[in-house]
Amino acid sequence: MKLILKQYLSSLKERGELDAILPDLLSQLGLNVYSRPGRGTLQRGVDVGAVGSLDGGEEKVYLFSIKAGDLTRRDWDSDSIQSLRPSLNEIIDVYIHNRLPAEHRGKCVVICVCFGGDVQEQVREQLKGFIDRNTTESITFEEWNGDKLAELIQSNFLREDLLPEHSRSNLCKSLALLDEPESSYRHFATLIKSLSTIDTLKDSERVTALRQMSICLWILFSWARENSNMESAYLSSELTLLHAWNIFKHYVGQNSKVAQTINVAFESIFTAYQRICSEFLGANVLPQVDKMHGISVAIHGMNSLDINLKLFDLLGRLGVDGIWSYWMVGMCSDEDMETKQGMLKELRMYMSSIKALISNNPALFLPTKDEHAIDIFIAVFLLALDVNNHDDIKKWLKEMFNRASFSYRVHGHYPCIINSYNELLSHPKSRDNKYREEVTGGSILYPIISLLAAFLDNSDLYNDVSQFKQEYLQHCNFQFWYPDEFSEENLYTNNESHGSVLSKVCVDRPKEEFLEQVFGECSQNQHFQNLSAIKFGWWPLIVVACRHYRLPLPLHLLSR
Repeated sequence: MKLILKQYLSSLKERGELDAILPDLLSQLGLNVYSRPGRGTLQRGVDVGAVGSLDGGEEKVYLFSIKAGDLTRRDWDSDSIQSLRPSLNEIIDVYIHNRLPAEHRGKCVVICVCFGGDVQEQVREQLKGFIDRNTTESITFEEWNGDKLAELIQSNFLREDLLPEHSRSNLCKSLALLDEPESSYRHFATLIKSLSTIDTLKDSERVTALRQMSICLWILFSWARENSNMESAYLSSELTLLHAWNIFKHYVGQNSKVAQTINVAFESIFTAYQRICSEFLGANVLPQVDKMHGISVAIHGMNSLDINLKLFDLLGRLGVDGIWSYWMVGMCSDEDMETKQGMLKELRMYMSSIKALISNNPALFLPTKDEHAIDIFIAVFLLALDVNNHDDIKKWLKEMFNRASFSYRVHGHYPCIINSYNELLSHPKSRDNKYREEVTGGSILYPIISLLAAFLDNSDLYNDVSQFKQEYLQHCNFQFWYPDEFSEENLYTNNESHGSVLSKVCVDRPKEEFLEQVFGECSQNQHFQNLSAIKFGWWPLIVVACRHYRLPLPLHLLSR
C-alpha cells in the first residue's frame, strides 16, 4: 500500500492536486490549518500554513512550500519564480517577519520542504547546505518527501481501525483493474459505499470518512491518468461526489468548526471530480468532436450497437459538464468578472461541442434505448439556455423522431426498453407486432420529445408525435418521473427505489394543455423543492445523480 501511495503522490501536480491533499492530511494529524493555497495572492513562499503539536511535542508553526514530483536541480534553483530556493528565502526574509499571524509570533517555526517524490542526488548537498546555514533556535527545517507523506496517509487515513482490510483490498483491486473499467468501478463503489455509511457516526468520524473518500478518489485519479484510462475514475468520481454530498448536506450553511472542516473535505472531492471530468473529456472527446465520425471511429466498437451506446453516454457527460459551467457562472460575483467571463467561454464551448458531436456523428439521430432520453434531455437542457441554439435543437429532435418512427414502422432498429446488451445485439429479433409491443410497452423518450417540442413552440413536431402515438403506440405508456418523499434519502446513494410516475401522459391534447398538465404536476409535487441539492443551491448534483443511476430528470428543471 505504501508503494501505491508513493506512486500516487509522485504523479500529483503542485497546484490543485498535491496542495489540495496536504491540508486534509495536516488536519487529520491534529494541526490547525490557518492558511490554504490561494489564487492571485502573494503567498511569500508559503503554500500551506498550520500550527499545532505533532507526536506530543511543543506547539509549533509549520510552513509548507510545495513542489510536484521529484526535487530536481531545476526545481531547486532556476530562473523560474516557482523554484524552491527563492521560495524558502522569501519565507525566511518576508513571511515569518511580516505575514505570520500575530497570535503565532514567538513560537518556533518549522519550514517544511514538501514534494511528492524524492530529492535527486545532485540536489541533496545544496538542500542540506541551505538548511544548515539557515537553521536557528527558532527556525528549523523538515523534509516531507513522498515516503513520509505516504506513511502519514497510510497511518492516518488508511490504518486498520479506520479502513478495514477488505476496503484496502477493494482500493488495490480497483487500481489493478483500471484496464477493465467496469470491474475497477465495481470495487471502488464497494469501497465508497462502506466509507459513506454514516447513520451512527459522530461528527469526527464523518470528517474522517470524507477525507478517506477524497484520498481514495485522488489515488484512483492519479493511477488512471498514468494508465491513460480514465473511465473507471470518471464513474467513480460521480459516485464519490454523490455519496459525499449525502454526508455534507447535513452541515451546509452551518458555521461551526466541524461544518467548516467538512466543507473543506467536500470541496476536495468536488475538485477531484472536476479534474477527472475535465481530464476525461479533454483527452478523449473534445479534440474529436469537430471531425466527421471522429468520435464514432475513436470508440473502436465491435459493432454499431457499441458506437450508439457510447455516443449517447458521451453526450450526457458533455451535457453534465456544461451544466456545471452554467452553475459556476451563476456562482461568480459581479466583482469577479474575469472568472465569470472564463466560465461563460467554457459554457459556450460545451454548447458548440455538443452541437458538433451531434452533427458529426449521425448515430445520435437514432437512439437504441428508450432510456437515452436521459442523455438527450441533459444535452437539450444545456443547449436551450441559449436561444440561439433553439433551431439546432428542433432540427435534431425532428430528425430523431423521423428516424425512430420510420424504424418502428418497418421493424428496424427502433428505440426499445431492453437493457440487456446481449438482447440489444439481436434487436429486433422478431418482426411480429407482439414482440414490437413488448419492447415498447413504456416510454420516456417520446413524451420527452413531445415536451421539448411544446416547450420550444415546435407545433409540427408535437403534432407528429401525437399522431404517431395514436396510430402505432396506443399500447405504449408515455410517462414522466417525479421525485417523491423517499427521493431525498435515496437520490444520492440509490440505496432503494424512489420517485413517482405520471403514467399515460396524453400527447393528443393541444400542446398548451399538455404543458399545463405536465407543469401543473410539477407545481403540485413539492418533493423536488425539498431536495437538499435544490435547497442549498447545488442543483447540478441532481443531474449527476440521474445520469449516473439512469433516472429520468425531474421536469422541474425546465422551469428553473
